[in-house]
Amino acid sequence: MSHQRHHLRPERQTIPSALPLVAITGTRGKSTVAWLLYRMARAHRLAAGLWCTSGVYIDDQQLAGELKPWAAIVRALSVGDLDVAIQELEPPVVASVGLPEATYELAAITTLCGNDETCMIAPAVRSAPRAHEIVVRAVHPGGTLVLNADDPAVLQLATRRTGRVVLFGLHPENPAIRRCRATGAPAIWYSNGSIVTNRALLHYGSRSAPAATLQPTEAAATSRPGADEPSPRPGTNHRTTIPSEVPLLQVQEIPCTLEGALTFQIQNVMCATALALALGIPPSTIRAVTSRFVPSPAVLPGSCNLVPICGREVLIDGARYPWMLRPLIRGIRQRKPRKTFVLTHDFPWLSEDELREVGRILGRVRGMIVAYGLSSDDRLRTLSEGIAHNVLPPVVVTQPAVEQALRSVLNLARAGDVCLVLASNPEGVIRLLSRLGAEGR
Repeated sequence: MSHQRHHLRPERQTIPSALPLVAITGTRGKSTVAWLLYRMARAHRLAAGLWCTSGVYIDDQQLAGELKPWAAIVRALSVGDLDVAIQELEPPVVASVGLPEATYELAAITTLCGNDETCMIAPAVRSAPRAHEIVVRAVHPGGTLVLNADDPAVLQLATRRTGRVVLFGLHPENPAIRRCRATGAPAIWYSNGSIVTNRALLHYGSRSAPAATLQPTEAAATSRPGADEPSPRPGTNHRTTIPSEVPLLQVQEIPCTLEGALTFQIQNVMCATALALALGIPPSTIRAVTSRFVPSPAVLPGSCNLVPICGREVLIDGARYPWMLRPLIRGIRQRKPRKTFVLTHDFPWLSEDELREVGRILGRVRGMIVAYGLSSDDRLRTLSEGIAHNVLPPVVVTQPAVEQALRSVLNLARAGDVCLVLASNPEGVIRLLSRLGAEGR
């Protein structure tokens, strides 16, 4: 069993060491990040535990229950029987229960709202600011906090932290990412089809010295080669032979991003990669895991599950609000499929205005919208009003239930089409697809 730990700076030796715990929270993306990181840790042969929405796991085995298995994981960490444990945290639970302060070695806050006002006032998000403050305080002074620089509400949490902060963002010219690039502070970003990191972030995982004790230019220039980097030949100047910015991953080779079309999945990959690098997991392992990772319907139902069935690809997502749908539909449009078939319910928990906005977003696709299981003609009318706001709205048809909708779409879809199922019950849709596949439809 390997044991990899962060070393504390000398002046902090009197503070109790952090447990190798990783906290992951946010409104969307945390489950995907948690599973990605867990797969990376296991691929690196770390003894790992995970507590997420689908249950508690130790070394790929799911345990019965939740609270007792997690307590056993924490005890195993404290005596060195596990290398790392990953905990997915729901903001409402954190806000109401709290977390022990200065305990976690790593924490990440994933995608939230960006500048979307409808997201910021959504009931599911109201507890997030308090929860995020609690998570920041739960990180050990010698630990690392990973933040989404594309979300102003998340980014401002960096001001609450005096220790290590790692930022990730979708553009190298994001002002916060640009400052990191200029000063040598650790960051990871997306640029021209590549996920790029800088020397400072690679240095965190090298364990050669705490990056926080170096000046920014030193952190970018003086780290030793990582596990995937050749050692310099004798007589060469290491400072001048290693670039300060390193392309790490090609999104075309990451299936969960749909060849780079789903930007929120790129954010999730960057977040998990930043955490993995901070844990000392080498780039080669990260590349190997991301190149084959697709959100599993068994453990991540409704998290953009890509299910092949009878020669077609069906994408299942459990998006519940308009602000969750926007990046999903934008990504599908950027992929430029021949046709897009969207199967949607009527989002009974949304107001009429919100449902109308759902229709407006879905109406941007080129193809057909199949509305199934509608609760009333009024809901259909409201959804259709939103769809009609587009210049070239797609055809809208109805089906009594999701099974009839799936059967009709699978008969119509051809190679190059995208079939998106918006499901209030993703597990049920996944079981239905499995049965339809067995029937040979």
